[in-house]
Amino acid sequence: MLNQIKSLIERIIPRVSSALVILTLAAFTNPHYVGIYNVVTLLYTAIQVTIDSGARFAVMRVLTEPGGMRIMNRYRTFMPVVAFVLLVGLMLVLRWNGTLENWYEFFQVLPVAFAPGFGALGLLYVGTLQATSQWGLLARLQLRAALAGLLVGGGVLVLTRSLLGPSLQLAVTEGVFALLCWWRARRNTLPIPHAEPGEQSILSDMGAMSGYALMAWFQGQAERLFMTFFAGTAVLGTYTAGSAVGRAPGDALAASTANMVRVGIADKESPQEIRETSERYLFGALLLAAVGVVVAQVASIVLTPLLGEKWIPAMSMVPFIAMVSFPGVLSWAASVLLVRTGAAWKTFVGPVIGIVFGALIAWVASFDLHLAATILVLREFAVVLVAYLFIGRSAPWRSFWFAAGLSAVGLGACWFAVL
Repeated sequence: MLNQIKSLIERIIPRVSSALVILTLAAFTNPHYVGIYNVVTLLYTAIQVTIDSGARFAVMRVLTEPGGMRIMNRYRTFMPVVAFVLLVGLMLVLRWNGTLENWYEFFQVLPVAFAPGFGALGLLYVGTLQATSQWGLLARLQLRAALAGLLVGGGVLVLTRSLLGPSLQLAVTEGVFALLCWWRARRNTLPIPHAEPGEQSILSDMGAMSGYALMAWFQGQAERLFMTFFAGTAVLGTYTAGSAVGRAPGDALAASTANMVRVGIADKESPQEIRETSERYLFGALLLAAVGVVVAQVASIVLTPLLGEKWIPAMSMVPFIAMVSFPGVLSWAASVLLVRTGAAWKTFVGPVIGIVFGALIAWVASFDLHLAATILVLREFAVVLVAYLFIGRSAPWRSFWFAAGLSAVGLGACWFAVL
């Protein structure tokens, strides 16, 4: 549990710092500008998960199997350039269609284009520290990077009250974290165990998980993409602010739990061993998720008078959207289990279901944010259910029913409070 908490801290720090910057931007501007920034970060996360997730899921194999480092070196050579060119190109499209109203706004968000490349350059070193279970060190490095990002981005935001602040915060945090991990990993003296080559090639797993990550991105962001058409950037900005508070703890916990499960089941062979090991991590994570839900709800109560009347709808949806923490933890871990059990390509089915739900959520959000958040939670459980059916005998079903019970109680309490 101690390592799990350290891993959570390492993942939650950048999300909390980003949420702070977004909320500060909200306080200085209005939902429309928060919506514009969200569109840019949506493009960033789409590119980041595509180039990063496949390599991240395969990093243990890269470090432990013959030939892995050759593949990683090629990845680090090409992906930063590819990511930068793609993101700048998409920003030019936003300038062309008027989402970015002038070149001043374009250059304000341009620093975001450097962030995915920094993540790609630092991935090997992050994986090295994870493989040697240096979770506490990773958390400290992430804290230092987040503080650097807040110092630069937050300072610029306060001075200029523009999109340049959050853009710099994102780029500086990623860049400093990659640099710190490189500095510590090259001094690493702990042994990394070697393993026999898996049934699928490393490139095959990287390709499968990159495709899955892009589909999962569509699953997770579909409602925001559709929301631009159904409700406009103002509603998107309101939804984004509520998500920043309600989802930050759960998303960080989901990412950290996936990292722990990936390392924990790496040397497990039988379905029973995989299931029991993942259950142990998932039960602990779900208990931590319950704490995160309480923290998000308290934060919404505190922030409501600070942000002002125009952000009351955003803060009122926080208790609802926070409930996605429970299925979110299972969903991230399920993708790891699918890879470990040789079913990586089956991961595409769940996100397709999620994308279909996304259109419904966006339409409902145009008239009821509470109901939209409730459907979001149900969508995540549907995705997990499909994934567990594919995982088969290795699926940790006890954690599924535990998470379903926690979410049902939480959502029931939320609806009782608003009705």
